[in-house]
Amino acid sequence: MKMLFPDASLRSPTAVPGTSDVRDENVYSSCVATNGATGNITVFTVPRGQRTPVLGAGAPAAHQVTQNELHTNISQSGQLGSAIGDCSIRALGINVENGWYNTAAGALNTYGAGQQELSELLSKTFFQLRIGGKLQIQGPMLFFPASGGIFGAISTTEATVTVASQSNGYPGSLRRLKTPILVARTDTLEGTYGVTGGGTLIFSADPQPCLVWFNIHALVKGDAR
Repeated sequence: MKMLFPDASLRSPTAVPGTSDVRDENVYSSCVATNGATGNITVFTVPRGQRTPVLGAGAPAAHQVTQNELHTNISQSGQLGSAIGDCSIRALGINVENGWYNTAAGALNTYGAGQQELSELLSKTFFQLRIGGKLQIQGPMLFFPASGGIFGAISTTEATVTVASQSNGYPGSLRRLKTPILVARTDTLEGTYGVTGGGTLIFSADPQPCLVWFNIHALVKGDAR
C-alpha cells in the first residue's frame, strides 16, 4: 500500500535514526458553544492543560473547563510536534455533545445539545482548516458529519413525547477526502469555528454549554523510540 506523508526532515535527535512508526489516528480538538454566542474562535491551538476556548459569554460545565484527553490530543500550541508526528488527513468530522432528558420531567440537562441547540449550530456555524496559514478546506458545520454519537430514539414522560436523538449527520460518515491534506509536525494547524455574520446562537436555556469536537482521521508517521 502506498502512503503519502510530508517530508519528515525535522526529526527528534532522540528518535531511532531513519525509522518511523505509522498508525491510524484521531487528531482532535474542541471548544464550548454557549447561548448567545457570536463571532468566532480558533481550535487546534489550545493544548492539554489549558482552558477550553468558549464561543460565547456563558460559563462552561465543570467537565468542559480544562483541555484534557477528553478534549484534545494536541500537546503543543498549533503544532503536532514530535508527540504526534507528520500527518496525512483523510477525513474530518464535527461532533456535538449530546444532552440528556430527565426521565421524570422530560427536561433537557443543563449541558449538552438538544434539538434546538444542534439545529442552531448546524444552521449558523462554519468551520475552516488552515495549514501553515493557508486555507485548505471550509464550509458550514453540516458539511463535516459526526464521527459518532447517540443514535436512536429517546422517549420522555412529558405529554408522552418521543424526542429523536441528535447527531450531526449519520454517525461515522465524516467528510472524506479524495486527496489527503498533508501536515508536517512543524506546520501550524489552525481551525476557525464561528457563527455567521449577524447571527447569534439561540439555545433553549442560558448558557446551556455544549462541547463541540473537531476530529481529524489521519495516517500519522511518528518517530520510533
